[in-house]
Amino acid sequence: MQDNTVLQALDHSKIAGAVFPGEEHVTENLYVAFDDATEILHVKWQGEVDTKDFRDGYMHILRMVRFFKPSRWILDLQSRDSIKKEDQQWVIKNVFPQILRMLNQDVFIAVILPVSLYESLMHGLSGDEFIDKENLLIMNHFLYYEECVRWLQEVNVASERA
Repeated sequence: MQDNTVLQALDHSKIAGAVFPGEEHVTENLYVAFDDATEILHVKWQGEVDTKDFRDGYMHILRMVRFFKPSRWILDLQSRDSIKKEDQQWVIKNVFPQILRMLNQDVFIAVILPVSLYESLMHGLSGDEFIDKENLLIMNHFLYYEECVRWLQEVNVASERA
């Protein structure tokens, strides 16, 4: 791990009971935590993120997915500056398919993002990036944290009934 990495608990009060595997790799622009009680992975990006930090951050997120196997996420992008289109496409075409293969189940991601940016996030996608065998990555857009939690709880209840 790099000496200059720091673990910052941004809005930690919202993520009571968060559990961290040893030696977290979190920068000042990224906070990742798995909430053991709700089994939700919380990912919060903020500020300006260059390509290297962006890709390193998602490599860390993949390690968290491998460790905790979360099928429900909150991806908070509301405080992150815009990123390069190539980086955005890289996550969708490389990271999301890896997550689906790794978990071998449906994955639900609640994205907190201003409405104006959601269209640019989804523009130009074929949808194949969100399917692996019969498993789906289902992404839903929200403006507020509480809406995300409510949706993910509903998803969890529905999957337990199935």
